[in-house]
Amino acid sequence: MTEKNIAVITGASSGMGREFVKQLDGQFDEIWGIGLEKEKLEEVKKELKSSFISLALDLTDDNSFDIYKDMLEKENVNVSLLVNCSGFGKFGRYDEIDVKSSANMVDLNCKALLKMTELTLPFMKNGGKIIQIASVAGFQPVPYMATYAATKAFVISYSRALNVELKNRNIKVTCVCPFWTKTAFFDRATKTKAKEEVVTKYVAMYKPENVVKKAIKDVKKGKELSICGFIARSQVRMVNLFPKKFVMKTWVRQQKLQKKYKNK
Repeated sequence: MTEKNIAVITGASSGMGREFVKQLDGQFDEIWGIGLEKEKLEEVKKELKSSFISLALDLTDDNSFDIYKDMLEKENVNVSLLVNCSGFGKFGRYDEIDVKSSANMVDLNCKALLKMTELTLPFMKNGGKIIQIASVAGFQPVPYMATYAATKAFVISYSRALNVELKNRNIKVTCVCPFWTKTAFFDRATKTKAKEEVVTKYVAMYKPENVVKKAIKDVKKGKELSICGFIARSQVRMVNLFPKKFVMKTWVRQQKLQKKYKNK
């Protein structure tokens, strides 16, 4: 059986994941799309020229990784590209986000990304590439988005270090750090116990197709970080320049959070 060069993309049914599938269509023998809902994955399949394998898996469930590993072992594949897009965030104070949701954020944004990466690596050859989706929020502590920002800090640190470890295998890891991006992310992020909107000033809102287009270009150039847009890059530079206490205070003032939570 001839070996197939494949791309594996998590979060493939919507948002950034779906956009990656769309822009990578036709570049691989097969694309494996992982997502929660089989129906949505089948909708994606209809839009493509590439052979698309739908894997309806919950990446917060350990059994899903057993299924994925079994498939890798049974199929004669070389994973040329892994894109870890699955993840979510929540806006609100710690007591406005239930503990289960916060723990699930860590499970999906960090643990699942790590498992997908390290289960896939044995099936990647020289020249393989990995894309990890983080956020500009990962460069700073973000009050009222505390857990989400912390998970993305993990992704950035883990990805950059892994990139060094994989140098001898010529496998490149690119960490994509979007600014605010127009996807369904906000539908879930705003569903908390918060009585008022937590984030009201977005400064800029990028299109997912532009973020993904730049990410693919940066991967080809072997960059370890991909940050789309002048505002996004400027923010990363500034938060690295100023003390974190000042950065957090600026964020709280920008969103007028000191007033919202003054007597709560």
